[in-house]
Amino acid sequence: MIKYLKEYRFYIILFLFLLIPITAIDTSTRAPRNHRFYDRVILGITSPIQTAISISLDQIVSTFQNYVYLLSTRQENLQLVEENRRLLNSIASLQETQQENLRLRKLLAFQENFRLDTVAAAVIAKDVSPEFRAIRINRGENSGIQRNMAVVTAEGIVGRVFRTTANSADVVTVLDLLSAVDAIVERSRARGVVEGMTDEVCQLKFALRTDDIQPGDLLISSGLGSIFPKGIPVGLVSKVNRKAFGITQDVEVRPAVDFSKLEEVLVVTKIHSEPLLERAESREKEKAEAAAVARSGR
Repeated sequence: MIKYLKEYRFYIILFLFLLIPITAIDTSTRAPRNHRFYDRVILGITSPIQTAISISLDQIVSTFQNYVYLLSTRQENLQLVEENRRLLNSIASLQETQQENLRLRKLLAFQENFRLDTVAAAVIAKDVSPEFRAIRINRGENSGIQRNMAVVTAEGIVGRVFRTTANSADVVTVLDLLSAVDAIVERSRARGVVEGMTDEVCQLKFALRTDDIQPGDLLISSGLGSIFPKGIPVGLVSKVNRKAFGITQDVEVRPAVDFSKLEEVLVVTKIHSEPLLERAESREKEKAEAAAVARSGR
C-alpha cells in the first residue's frame, strides 16, 4: 500500500488539489445546518488558506493601486510646481515692469516740468572706490551724450558726465569729492556750493555765517555754470554748525537722490531758457494774433 502511495503520490496530490476546491465550493453553497462531517473538515482546512490568499491578494491590489496613485500624484505635483514657478516668475516680472513704468513716468513728468531735452539711461555699474564716487550708464556718444552734461532724476540732481565712450558714460555723482553744484536755500535764498563729503552726505561750502540756514531746508540748483538747470533739488540740510567766529558755517547736506536705489537717470542734452509758463503765454499770444489777422482779412 505504501509502495503504491509513493509511486502515485503526484497523481494523488493533484487529485486532492482538484477535489478540495470542488468540495469547498460545493460545501459553501449549502446552509451551515446541512453541512456533513467531511464538509466541516474541508472548511476547517480550506478556510485559513482562503483567508490568507484573500488577504494577500487584497494587499497586492492595494499596493499596486497606491503605487499607481502615488506615481500619478507625483507627476501632478511636478506639473503644479513647474506651473507655480512660472506664475511666480510672471508675477515678479509684472511687478518689476510696473515699478519701472512708475519711475519712467516720474522722469517724463520731471522732463516736461523743467522743459529739458534729455536722454533716458539705465545705471549699469557703480564705482566701488571709497575715494571716487561715480556711476556708469548705458548711453554714450552714439546717443548724443557729451562731457559735462547734467544727469538728473525726478528726485533731483545725480551729477555730471565726465567721461564718454560710444555706448556708455561715466557720471561723477554729487557725493564725489570733485563734484561741485552751485545751490541756493529755497527758503532764505542763501547761496553756497554743494560738494561731496562721504558715501551718504555732502557739504554746503562758502555759506556765510550770517546766512539763515536751518536743518530741513531744501537746497536747489542755482543755474549758474550752465550745467545744471535752475530749480532742481540738490538735497536737504541735515546739520548746521554755526561757529562763534569766522566767515562761514559748516552745513551738512543729504542728497535728494537715494543712490542706493538709483536705476534710471536722465541726461540733460539741452536746457530751454524760456520757462514753461512764458512759453505757454507766448503760444496763446501767437494764436490770438493769428486769429486777429484772420478776422481782419475777412
